[in-house]
Amino acid sequence: MILPLDASLVDVEFAACTVLDRAGETAVLCGGSAAAYYVPDLYQSLDIDFVVEVGAAPHIVDRALATIGYARAAEGHYRHERLPYMLAFPIGPLAIGREYVATWRTERREDLVLHVFTPTDVVRDRFLHYWAWGDRTALDVALAVARAHAPEFDLAAFTAWTQRELAADPSYDPSRIGRFLTNLERA
Repeated sequence: MILPLDASLVDVEFAACTVLDRAGETAVLCGGSAAAYYVPDLYQSLDIDFVVEVGAAPHIVDRALATIGYARAAEGHYRHERLPYMLAFPIGPLAIGREYVATWRTERREDLVLHVFTPTDVVRDRFLHYWAWGDRTALDVALAVARAHAPEFDLAAFTAWTQRELAADPSYDPSRIGRFLTNLERA
């Protein structure tokens, strides 16, 4: 599979996930790149983060990604000679805060596949960046995904998760949950 020089972030996400899937590895798109998948007009990223479900052997990942022009760089990420997008594989397991993620969405584009966080999980992930580190951009992205995918965003699951996280770590500021919910209602 050859990536065109004008390949978009989403094009690369699909291509990378597909070649890994064909190599027998389930890689799930997460983090900011998953947010960029859901709200590409509002958020962009040059980093594409996948967590490999079972922890693939590096040589399998190397060979699969080489078929789309990506090679492992000195820092352990994968880079393409002519595309700006970097592929990264954060160490799993796939989790948001203290909770493991066991399900995800699988999107198809002709014969290509993309395993990606659900909109609810993207909102939880981006909200956690705001909650833990005060990242206002992450809050804005969480709100954008929740609004853009309102029928799929599970507010009850999100709220229950924040309560479990708060019970496990009372250092989180509970007022940030209220700020998120208030801003969500203003849409």
